[in-house]
Amino acid sequence: MSIGSFLATKENLELVKKNSWKFGRPKIVEIGMRYYEEHPDDVALIADNLERMGLPNAGAALDDVLREIVVHYYEKLFALVKTYEAYWIARNRIDMGDSLEPFVEARETDKAVFIGQSHFGATYLMASALMVHGIDVNMVGNFPEPVGSMLTNNVNHICEKWKTGKANLLNLAEPGIDVPGEMMRLLLLKKVVSNVYDENNQFCRPVKLLGKDLMGGTGMDLILRNFNDDKIILVTPFLVRTSDETFRYELDRHYLADGDIIESFYRSLEKRVAKYPAQWYFIHEVHESFEDKRKQ
Repeated sequence: MSIGSFLATKENLELVKKNSWKFGRPKIVEIGMRYYEEHPDDVALIADNLERMGLPNAGAALDDVLREIVVHYYEKLFALVKTYEAYWIARNRIDMGDSLEPFVEARETDKAVFIGQSHFGATYLMASALMVHGIDVNMVGNFPEPVGSMLTNNVNHICEKWKTGKANLLNLAEPGIDVPGEMMRLLLLKKVVSNVYDENNQFCRPVKLLGKDLMGGTGMDLILRNFNDDKIILVTPFLVRTSDETFRYELDRHYLADGDIIESFYRSLEKRVAKYPAQWYFIHEVHESFEDKRKQ
């Protein structure tokens, strides 16, 4: 059993639903850290992955990583069951800085936006961060039931109740869905589309991260090669936790004319991982990214 499946119980969902962020978050963190105390093999794997990536892997540094992984899964539970509080936090606890400018530019110049998403920071709050500012976003992800329906119901409720932007899930767990085709269609319609580039699949190719060779890209370059900078704006956002209750939305812009777009995405991720290593929750499964899954 993984930390994610361990925490995703009806009891914990109810705990998160009944308690505000201030009280529910530390309770889930306590439960999650107890899981790691009882599963030393999981801790050893994370420590090995940290060492493999050249990151601190013992003592307080390791404890911080474990805690932030648990926090990530708290935020997932929060996104599944909270509505008004999710809206309020997105409106009042996320410093957007100037990160909305590319989305405003896209709207004014009739361009699509591709959001290159990574497994870093408060990813489950990123959709609401855009929604509360009136931005419609189409998000690719793997959301098996009941997660898919719960997320859809929550974001629809937030949109309808507080007149925010819309969030549409392109759910890889739904049978028969043509995600690449739907992504292309939406981008050609000048929509905002989000997908990850740092998972490993058969469309990945060799990339470098922190000087290490692994597989990445998830085939996003195969889709984006059909566009140019006159048609699409490319960004990589990172929702950085600045305290237990606050966040900063950092965003880098990328250009197809500059060359290898996947390499550019990874340089943005590398910058955040180096600065905030504990918030890179993908570290607990990064070992899977060293396998070449391309069809021979």
